[in-house]
Amino acid sequence: MESYRYQELAYLIVPITLGMEFFISAREEKKDREEATLGFYVLEFFGFIFMALFPAIFIFTIWAIETNAFPLQELALAKLDRYAVMFFFMGAWWQVYLIGALRSRRMDSKESGRFYLWGPFLVLGTFISFLVLWVSPFNLKWISIVWFFLIFGILSIVKARPKIIERTMWILASITFFFENVLFIFLESVI
Repeated sequence: MESYRYQELAYLIVPITLGMEFFISAREEKKDREEATLGFYVLEFFGFIFMALFPAIFIFTIWAIETNAFPLQELALAKLDRYAVMFFFMGAWWQVYLIGALRSRRMDSKESGRFYLWGPFLVLGTFISFLVLWVSPFNLKWISIVWFFLIFGILSIVKARPKIIERTMWILASITFFFENVLFIFLESVI
């Protein structure tokens, strides 16, 4: 297996963490209720997708391309692999925002300190900035790290409530998700 594939496998840390956050949020949703709500099932569904389905497809495409297991489907597998890499590569930012949104949602029900939310947000933001932008031009990795700390700083200075933090994270995730897909469509048409 090519060495860059090991770096691609490290991308899975963020979506698997997001899947765990969906499962934890689903458990919180069902807590103290006899019947499961629709929200519980939706959170469970997304937990399964991010923790099992997406990583399985990603690992399958890497295996299939590296071993040439399906020679007649090489073009389709290459496209799936490119989108999977873009999903985890560029998608890591919106997934970190979703982790922040889910954690801030649970902060209302827990007596958690600020580290409960901001610790994973800053650690995963720094991790993905270094992993994805390690050799990027224009010091983009440092700009990305400063961006995560800037979000933390602004929301901490204004003493934003967990509900405001959650909405902010959902908005950031939506904007990033939209622009990631626009960028992917552009890159797909150019390459």
